[in-house]
Amino acid sequence: MSAKKTKDTPKIKQSKIGFDDIVGHKHIKERLKGIIKIIKNPKMLERFDTPIPKGLLLYGPVSVGKSMLAKAFAKEAGVPYLEISGSKLFELEYIKEIYDIASKNAPCIVILEDIDIKGIMQGAITNVSFSDIAKILESTDERVFTFATAESLDEIDPILTSPQKLDFLLEVLELDKDARRFFIEKILEKPHDPKIDVERIVRYITGMSALELERIGRMAALSVVEQDKEHITEEILIEQINIIKYGHKVEKQMVETLEKELKMTAYHEAAHAVLSVLLLPHIKIEQVTISPRSKMLGFVSYNEEDPLSNISKIDLFHDICVLLSGRLAKVKKMGDDQMDSGAQNDLSQASLQAYAAITTLGMDKELGYINLNAINTLDNYFLEQQIEKRFLHWMHVAKQNAEKLVETHWDKIETLALKLIEQEIVESTELAEIVGDEKITCEIPDSL
Repeated sequence: MSAKKTKDTPKIKQSKIGFDDIVGHKHIKERLKGIIKIIKNPKMLERFDTPIPKGLLLYGPVSVGKSMLAKAFAKEAGVPYLEISGSKLFELEYIKEIYDIASKNAPCIVILEDIDIKGIMQGAITNVSFSDIAKILESTDERVFTFATAESLDEIDPILTSPQKLDFLLEVLELDKDARRFFIEKILEKPHDPKIDVERIVRYITGMSALELERIGRMAALSVVEQDKEHITEEILIEQINIIKYGHKVEKQMVETLEKELKMTAYHEAAHAVLSVLLLPHIKIEQVTISPRSKMLGFVSYNEEDPLSNISKIDLFHDICVLLSGRLAKVKKMGDDQMDSGAQNDLSQASLQAYAAITTLGMDKELGYINLNAINTLDNYFLEQQIEKRFLHWMHVAKQNAEKLVETHWDKIETLALKLIEQEIVESTELAEIVGDEKITCEIPDSL
C-alpha cells in the first residue's frame, strides 16, 4: 500500500506555456489576466473588506483549450501547479494530499480537470463528490488557488461555486476565428493548392473542435495519397470537413448556403446592436458576434451589471423595435422572399413585451391602466377583441418605427455587418467607433 502511494505521489510542475502561446480566446485571456492581478495583489481588496478569491471554473465545449488555458494561467501567475484528473477526482484522500502539498508550496495552483466527469461506484453512475471538494477548498490555505474546468455549468453542484470556493465562473466559447485559422494554416504547411480560399475554409469550420481540425489535416493528407493527387485541394478539405460535420458528402450548393446564412446573421445582429446603442444607450453592449453559441447563430452580449429592473414605456417600445430590427435588416439586404426562421426568438420576445404592455403593465393609450392577470383566471375572454386589436397595432407601429430606423442608419448597420463577416466578433470599443456619438430623440408614437 505504501509503495503505491509513493508511486502516485503527485509532483509539483512549472508550466512552460503562457497566454501568448495560445491562439484566440482574447476575451477569456483578458479576464484571466485580471484575476491574476487580484490574486497577486490581495491588498487591492482590503478597502472593500473582501476576502481573496480561492478559485475559478472555466467551462465550455470539449477540445477548445481549457486545460491549456489553466496551465498558461499558472505560468502567467508565476506559480507552480498540481493537477488532478480522471479517476483521481473520485479519490478524496488523493485530493486532500494534493491540497496539502499545494499548501506547503503556496502560493500554488491546483488544476481540477473536467470535474463534471462521471464515474461508476458500486455499480451506479455518480458525480465527483462536489460537497467534499467544497469543504477542502474552504479550509485550504488562501494562497492556494483552484482552477477547475468542466464542459457544462449545469453539471456542477452550486455548493462548489458558492463564495470562497470557485468564485469566478468563465465560459470559454468554441474556437474563435484566429484559433481556427491557426489550425488551417498548420494544415497548409503540407503540400497544397495555393488557390485555396483560406478565409472561406475558416468560416466553414465554425463550431469544430481542435481534435476535429487536427483530424481534417491528417485525413486530407491521406486522401491526397489515396487519390494519387499532388497536393491538398479545397475540394479535399471541404470533403473532410463535411465527413466530420455531416457524415456524408455535402454538395457545393450547401456550402454556398452556409456562407449565405453567415452573411444574413451578420446583418441581423448588426441591426440589433446599432439600434440598441441608439435607442437604449444606457444598456452597455460588451460584444457582438456571429459565432454560434448557446444554440443561437449569433448574439449581442449585454453587460449583466446593468439589468432593466423597472422598465419604462418608452424603453419597452424601443426594445421591441430592437428585437424586430434583425429580421428587417435581413429583408432589406436579401429581399422579402429570403425571409427565414432566424428571428423566431426575437418575434416571441417582442410579442410577449407588447402583450404585457397592454394587458398587465397598463401602458396602452386606449385600454388604460389595467392588469388582467387576476381577471383572466375568472374570464379568459375578457376584452379579447380589444386586446387583439391593440396588440396588432403595437406590433405594426413598432415595425414601422424599426423599418425607418434601419433605413436611416443603414450605413452603420452595413459597416458593422461587414466587420462581423470579416472578424466574427466586434468588441464594445469598436462598436462605439462604428456607431459614433450620435444621439437620437425617438419618442413613443401618439397612437400607443
